[in-house]
Amino acid sequence: IDAILAAAGRRPVTGTISVGLAGTAGACLETVYRLLGLRGEPPMTRFLASELSTAHWFDITAARRDLGYEPHVSMDEGLRRLRVWLRESGLRQYGLAD
Repeated sequence: IDAILAAAGRRPVTGTISVGLAGTAGACLETVYRLLGLRGEPPMTRFLASELSTAHWFDITAARRDLGYEPHVSMDEGLRRLRVWLRESGLRQYGLAD
C-alpha cells in the first residue's frame, strides 16, 4: 500500500486501528449509505476492512516452471508507470488531485 501511495505522491500509512473497529465502521457506513440512498460505495466497507487487514502475496513459481511464464513488467516498472499515469490523469479523474 505504501508503494502505491508513494506513486500517488501521498504519505505512507502511519496509523492503525483494529480489524474489529474497521469492520464496525464499514458496517455503519454501509448502513448509512443504504438508508440514505447514497450513490456509490462508502469510503469504508466490511469487505475493504477485511482485505486491508489480510496480507496478500502471489507466488508465480508454478507459472514459471509449468508454463515458462515471465512477467513483461517488473513491480518497479509497474509502479513507475502507475506514478506517471496518476500524475497525468489518474488523480484528476478520481478527484484526488491536490
